[in-house]
Amino acid sequence: MNLSSKDKKILIFSDPHQEIDKVEYIINKENADIILCLGDWFDSFRANKKEDIIKTCNFLKKWINKPNFFSCIGNHDDSYLYSNYYTKCSGYTEENNKIIRENLGEYLEVIKNKLLWYVWVDDWFCSHAGINWRLFPYNLEINKEAISNWLDREIEAAKVCLESGQDHWLYAAGRGRGGAREVGGITWQDWDREFEPVEGISSLQGHSFHKTIVPPNGFITSNPLEANDLCIDCNLKEWIMIENGKTEIRS
Repeated sequence: MNLSSKDKKILIFSDPHQEIDKVEYIINKENADIILCLGDWFDSFRANKKEDIIKTCNFLKKWINKPNFFSCIGNHDDSYLYSNYYTKCSGYTEENNKIIRENLGEYLEVIKNKLLWYVWVDDWFCSHAGINWRLFPYNLEINKEAISNWLDREIEAAKVCLESGQDHWLYAAGRGRGGAREVGGITWQDWDREFEPVEGISSLQGHSFHKTIVPPNGFITSNPLEANDLCIDCNLKEWIMIENGKTEIRS
């Protein structure tokens, strides 16, 4: 998926975790042409009542088929959308799984098919938790087309594994999050313990909570936008707006 901000305003936020009132506030405030969430709609430490889960399901049912709405899949999403042991993560409960599946109903398959593993917005590589160069094939060219072609093939293989209950690196946890792999996959890479910038790629990702949008460890700056990579999981206190190639952090 490629999205261009030419003559368009693109809103990007991450990790709603069932706080739909905040999501609706941001969407209404920005009035963007295109809306992109980087995943993790479900599970919450703050809004985990049954009504919060149902409200999240209803929001997704309302928005998932809108032509200007896109969302990546997060580790707290695939754990409910698929019956796969390897996707289960903290926050998951069988009770919540039952509520989600009952309220999504026939939309469950629609949402599974609509959620994206990655999106290019201009030259930003957007996903839930980012991609680590250690997962690349040794001969992969570092450019948008080559990375997309390789990832698209891996995603098709991962979907088969998801449906058949198998493991796959794409949705596996790394050691930084208690998993067995060297680094986590595109839904599980930890920003502070595992993320490594890839020369030639600028990335936006969530998954690892911080109080504000932050650059990678060791990148010292008063302006995070000076970095090529940003983690935007901050409880929806800040978000990204891109218009005509210009990126802004808003709050």
